[in-house]
Amino acid sequence: MSGNDARPAWARESAVLQLPGAPSLEDLSPEWAWEGATGAGVRVAVIDSGIEADHPALEGAVDGSAGREVFTEDDGVVVRAGPHEDVVGHGTACADLIHQFAPAARITSVKVLDRRLRSTGAVFHRALEHVIDEGFDVVNLSLGTVKRDWALPFYELCDRAYFARMFLVTAANNVARVSFPSLFASVTSVACHAGEDPWRFHHNPEPPTEFLARGMDVDVAWRDGVRSQVTGNSYAAPHVAGLAARVLSKHPGLTPFQLKTVLWATSANVLEAREQPGRLSRRMTSAVRRSDLVASGSSALPRTLQRDRW
Repeated sequence: MSGNDARPAWARESAVLQLPGAPSLEDLSPEWAWEGATGAGVRVAVIDSGIEADHPALEGAVDGSAGREVFTEDDGVVVRAGPHEDVVGHGTACADLIHQFAPAARITSVKVLDRRLRSTGAVFHRALEHVIDEGFDVVNLSLGTVKRDWALPFYELCDRAYFARMFLVTAANNVARVSFPSLFASVTSVACHAGEDPWRFHHNPEPPTEFLARGMDVDVAWRDGVRSQVTGNSYAAPHVAGLAARVLSKHPGLTPFQLKTVLWATSANVLEAREQPGRLSRRMTSAVRRSDLVASGSSALPRTLQRDRW
């Protein structure tokens, strides 16, 4: 380049790089991250089968009037505003788990799945595009597409969300196959572990998923005001989404990579490794091994727990 003012794209003055302060890894404790927080001021979108907004377990946390239903008509994909039902119970379950961690967060339903927990890539893509346009703080995606034609469109959308400071949490497929956008670096990917403590989540030392959370035999809210016991990576993801909402309500300025770092630093096995350098506890190691089996999935899973194969 020539000339005194010629700079590479996105070059900045060095003063821009100065920070008033930053937490050290020692500061990144559960107490620092979320103690005393409720999720207040955080907006969470759940792209799923709908949410039963008046379910007693949700305690009015769902903004039913702000809901969106995305579907296909003759002239293309349509986004319709307003309340809608949960046609399965899957979305209500995810909302319940988020609400348990962040009871004051406002949850919005974006319905894309039908009674068979199926949809199309075009509908899912439009729904994600919509929530990005609306500027939600956290988005739970307990669904995905296995069609590689949609890999690049979702990649571009997830990057757009990342740079807009939107935290996308995705569930890995229940069977051992790649789905999109669940394993992109711009999202936070989650699979199950075999533990029962909802607050105990793990950094996964063996990617592609980054985190492991409770997702086996989980008691959740379901449609028609009842509760159900469920298993699947779909239910591990909202544990992390709810915790992220709780952290953001206490530290609203965090970017996605900073928030992911906080989750890494406060995960159970990282905390234990810091307390006992060089080794994990026997309990942690066995939990991670068991969760690998869940992440790989099984064709014997009940149909309602199978991931969508769009």
